Amino acid sequence: MHELGVAHEILTLVQQHVPAADATRVTAVRVRVGDLAGIVVESLDFCFGAIVADTPWSGARLVVERVPAQARCLECAHEFPTEAPGAGCPACGGGRIRMIRGRELHVDAVDLADDAEAPAGAADVDTAQEAVPV
Repeated sequence: MHELGVAHEILTLVQQHVPAADATRVTAVRVRVGDLAGIVVESLDFCFGAIVADTPWSGARLVVERVPAQARCLECAHEFPTEAPGAGCPACGGGRIRMIRGRELHVDAVDLADDAEAPAGAADVDTAQEAVPV
């Protein structure tokens, strides 16, 4: 289950961008996962929850945006959705295509609660609801 390793790397990225003192303010980690990335989203979500449980990061949930696979024909430049990287172009029938979306695995942002929403014991930081780009 490589989703466990991916979940661990996601938390590591969050920890690099959000000071430990603000860990309890993290409400969501926004991730883009391509349909062809080889990630089982449900397993990733489960693993992330297990990793952050009983830690200062336990209030964080994973918010996954799925990215559908899309290809571009190298012969006619037509862009089209596809589920198979080897599929031909539906516009011209050409067989030379390049995948342009669908293999992503990106942490886009970390959502932080403002001070009024932060759980007891959260860091005293003077900011409003915000998203930290990663």
